[in-house]
Amino acid sequence: MRTIDPQRLARRAKLKAFRSIDVSTAKGVAAKQYLEGMLDRVDAGVEGNCLVLHGRTGAGKTHIIKRLVAHPDLQQQETEEGKYRPLLKIVAPAPCTLKTLGLRILHRLGYRPKKVLRENEVWDRVEANLRAQGVAILVIDEMHNVLAGRNSAERHKIAMTLKSLMVSEENPVQLILAGLDSLKKFVTGYSELHRRTHFVELVALDGVKDAKKIVKFLKGLEEKLGVDTCGFTEHDMPHRFWFASRGLVGRMAYFAQEAATIAVSLDDDVVREEHLAEAYSRPYGVDDDRNPFTVRNPRLLKMPKKEEDIRDDDETFLRGTKKRKTDDDEEELSED
Repeated sequence: MRTIDPQRLARRAKLKAFRSIDVSTAKGVAAKQYLEGMLDRVDAGVEGNCLVLHGRTGAGKTHIIKRLVAHPDLQQQETEEGKYRPLLKIVAPAPCTLKTLGLRILHRLGYRPKKVLRENEVWDRVEANLRAQGVAILVIDEMHNVLAGRNSAERHKIAMTLKSLMVSEENPVQLILAGLDSLKKFVTGYSELHRRTHFVELVALDGVKDAKKIVKFLKGLEEKLGVDTCGFTEHDMPHRFWFASRGLVGRMAYFAQEAATIAVSLDDDVVREEHLAEAYSRPYGVDDDRNPFTVRNPRLLKMPKKEEDIRDDDETFLRGTKKRKTDDDEEELSED
């Protein structure tokens, strides 16, 4: 939104800085190291490998992907022959068929089919356009959406499509896939994918065993936010963050960023407990007695059972994303 208001411009700059913070983690470093290996494979022109980032919603998968795609050697360039993009990143919609995934890739490549295409025709054009634009690394976030509701025959077709991209003689593609833990189960079910894949699992931190890691991460968050806070690492605040996030560092960052955003909107120079409480209550809709940032003693709060926690948290943080896509939608997408 265009504006010349200096106050709004200043707030905009702060909000942009909040969303771009990067706190290094061991899993993020591991993913970056594997990406460097992928670049070596690209240089050598050998068949592709696959990096799978998997974990629960809020574990930090998308954050790691943002850092990977920011690699200076993978940025899009304009040449005399057209666009050259060594990396293409897409987010699989929910739900998503194999055909829908192919159409999404084509649209990101700037290709607009003039007629309704069959599934195999879509993927023929995908491979041709990836090759034409020099795409060597394909990143698909939310890959579990492609697998949801698919039968065994459809899953086999998805697996073979991914394999064909990696083993292409003319343009072998390196794959980076991110999704829920069901993605790992899918990949390990097909030996042709499994033997070409490296897995990075993002797990929740334990409140006791990983206490030092939690404090270190929160300290990094405070430093990167660049504003005064109530003290993310003081007193029982690490435990409050741990409980609120269920130990997932992606959610810790989310609550800190949301709280900072709320503080800025209120012209407050300090990120306070009430801002954190508001950031938690918005997605979860809880009262003060169940809010880990307002309850007097957060250690008295009861952590949900694992299965219940996964279901409720994923539905809460993915609210509004499960819109059904019909065949008519796909045809409209292909003709747009």
